[in-house]
Amino acid sequence: MIIWLLASAASWAVERVGLPGPLGMIVVGIAIGNINSGHLVKGLPPSWSKELRAIALAIIFLRSGLELDLRIFKRVGWVATRLLLVPGIIEAFFDGGLIIKIFGMPATFAFAVGFILKAVGPALVIQCMFEVQQRRLGTAKSIPATVVAAASFDDMIAITGYTIFIDIAVTPPGNQVWSIMHGPLSVVFGILAGCLAAYLCAFTKLWNNKIKRTAVVLLAALFMKFIFDKYNFTSGGALGSLTLGLLVKELWARGQPGPFALKETNGEFIRSIEKHVRWLWRFIMMPILFGLIGNAMRFNTLQKNSIAKACGIIVAGLAVRMPCSFLVVYGGGFTWKERLFFAFAWTPKATVQAALALSPRDAVNAAYQPKSAEGIRYGGYATDALTIAVFEILIAGTLGTLLIRFFAPKLLDKEPEEGAESQGAPMVPGLTPPSPRPMVHDPLDRQENEVPALTAAELARQQATMRHREHEFAMTNEAMLAEFMARVSQVADVMDQRQPGQPEAVAKLREAVEDLRDKIAEHDYLEAEEVEGANDFLRATTQERETLRRRGPARRGAQPAPAEGTSAV
Repeated sequence: MIIWLLASAASWAVERVGLPGPLGMIVVGIAIGNINSGHLVKGLPPSWSKELRAIALAIIFLRSGLELDLRIFKRVGWVATRLLLVPGIIEAFFDGGLIIKIFGMPATFAFAVGFILKAVGPALVIQCMFEVQQRRLGTAKSIPATVVAAASFDDMIAITGYTIFIDIAVTPPGNQVWSIMHGPLSVVFGILAGCLAAYLCAFTKLWNNKIKRTAVVLLAALFMKFIFDKYNFTSGGALGSLTLGLLVKELWARGQPGPFALKETNGEFIRSIEKHVRWLWRFIMMPILFGLIGNAMRFNTLQKNSIAKACGIIVAGLAVRMPCSFLVVYGGGFTWKERLFFAFAWTPKATVQAALALSPRDAVNAAYQPKSAEGIRYGGYATDALTIAVFEILIAGTLGTLLIRFFAPKLLDKEPEEGAESQGAPMVPGLTPPSPRPMVHDPLDRQENEVPALTAAELARQQATMRHREHEFAMTNEAMLAEFMARVSQVADVMDQRQPGQPEAVAKLREAVEDLRDKIAEHDYLEAEEVEGANDFLRATTQERETLRRRGPARRGAQPAPAEGTSAV
């Protein structure tokens, strides 16, 4: 509770001055853990920390799956695919090589740490891109949506690479082949479990309100995470949560599986659960996670110059990552300024580093006795990994956020108002979709134009109100048209008296009036041409009637009585 309260307050304070919230959370965590030897949180059991981090990791990946739109990814696909694969993987192996040289870690352990460092922070990236989109910067070429689409998949690449290398690096005595196969199998089992969980959550006739749907999806994600962790399939639960979020929204949208599912209306199912998961992450799990990671780093356990070494690796990694990001979007029709913005936008890091920073320590504790030679040696490597991850958050998270906010107006073109509303403009140069450009969703669900989800009773009331208004509108139109026909008939009578030599024209006019009156009585809808013709005829006959009125009765002769049947219908 202390960590959560102080981390939440620190996040609020630093966001007021334009810095990312995780910076305040993690600094408070470090302070709590190092002031008076961490006396404030001495009673926190290590197992609680591990379980809370597992819950946070499941929610991170569930949220990524729920918010990832495969249609958007397909439209911006090739640019986003290059962006999520090339810079991060190059940085992972580059950082791993530096870690081998500087910290003396085994290659597989160092590359596992490299994959922790390579992941962008989706929470920071999505928030920054939403702000960029709100200012209509780069939206003509869908630059914010491209970055978000790539960031949503980047977590999956990071945790998959981490799992494969850590399972090879930290090998307990036993079957070596099984240890090598453990990482890939964790990925496969996680995806299969996520598919199964998604089909169970799609039985919306059982989960027939938003509270039930949110609860069953969250429980399924947490169940997978804890079961996979129990059997040391570290990434299985996380990938299962991502697959669950990605697949369940598609099943809800399609009303599958048929006899067990309700048909989703206007995305109401997915909107409600996205909102609940976002708020659970932002206001509960995010302060806890970053506070716990900061609290775990104790300065009295660090080796000499380890912080300086960690900062050197981080800066060198960014120096490689940013030029790679600049180059991989070449050929997409972007200007050099826009490619430079991609390099800055692919810099913020926080979420995955916080979720996985203590995972190497957990793997070492599960594989070796704490006081054995291997346990002590690999425990030191795990402490170094934690140090690098924490300073990665402090440096890359802060630097990346500030670079985006400062340089976005200088590097991206602002789309004019009329262009922002166009429906068929291409999202990426050379790509012309049939639907509007993809847009980034507000991470805290503050969309001004979002249609709220309705209950069945609210929907029924709205439908009844609409039917009543339509009936009143129809009755009003019917009365107005009836009055119009009566006046037309009167004008016809007047013209009949003034022009006795044209009985055929008058008869046709009367016939047209009667046909229109019949249509009104039968509630037929008039064609557009008939409506326009009636309007023209009304203007002409009204003018003629006014002319006759001004001439007076002496020149018009006696006014005949209205023809039979000319009263209002």
